[in-house]
Amino acid sequence: MLALPGCPICRRSRRAAARSVESFLWESVNDPQARQPFIAAYGLCPDHTRLLAAADLSGTGRPLATNIMYEQLGRVVSRDLHSWEKGSRLGSGLQRLLKRAGLARETPAAKTALVPRGPCPICDSAGQAALTMIDSLFAELERHTQDIEVAYRASDGLCLAHLREGLDHLGSIHPQAAGWLVAETTTRLERQAAWMQEMIRKNNWEYREEKLTPDEADAWRKMLTFFTGLDGDRFTHHLDDFT
Repeated sequence: MLALPGCPICRRSRRAAARSVESFLWESVNDPQARQPFIAAYGLCPDHTRLLAAADLSGTGRPLATNIMYEQLGRVVSRDLHSWEKGSRLGSGLQRLLKRAGLARETPAAKTALVPRGPCPICDSAGQAALTMIDSLFAELERHTQDIEVAYRASDGLCLAHLREGLDHLGSIHPQAAGWLVAETTTRLERQAAWMQEMIRKNNWEYREEKLTPDEADAWRKMLTFFTGLDGDRFTHHLDDFT
């Protein structure tokens, strides 16, 4: 779990999301009831929509399940927009009548359109899997197992989001683990900040002859890994990846 680069919980969460999408594709094609969380959320989040399409296309080469699900969702959104428009017209008409009668006091708040009734079901599933994995890590650290502590120090560690989640949900249950993680993360961040300061200093013309150490050159990637959970090698100059 800790040997590969990046936040280990983020990586396992992505794997859990991929498994959930595969299951979702299998169930949703033939079972409209299985699509209800999807409909309630107005579809998947953007990242998991891409994952859904990729999984669908890689299976048969045809996005059949994607068509089935999003065709239905398109009709649902169209219906909900008609309802919102009708309600908005009725509300405006009533307000005009109240104004003419001198009874209107305050303009009512506009009815919010297209509010999801639930989260992206893949995000929800992956989030539950992530919390289970964080619980396992905290439980291991609570026992002060030397091997897990050594492995954790050698890894990229938890990202900010999953560290926060672990401390919030498990800090009182596993106080020794929480204390150990806080101390280790503090030491790690301060060390990386010191290396980054050296990189900044050596970028000054006055110190141009001083060479960066490998740690100083790589510290910014490690810091970004903490804040994002991504493998440091993902931070490149390839702007085309974002267009």
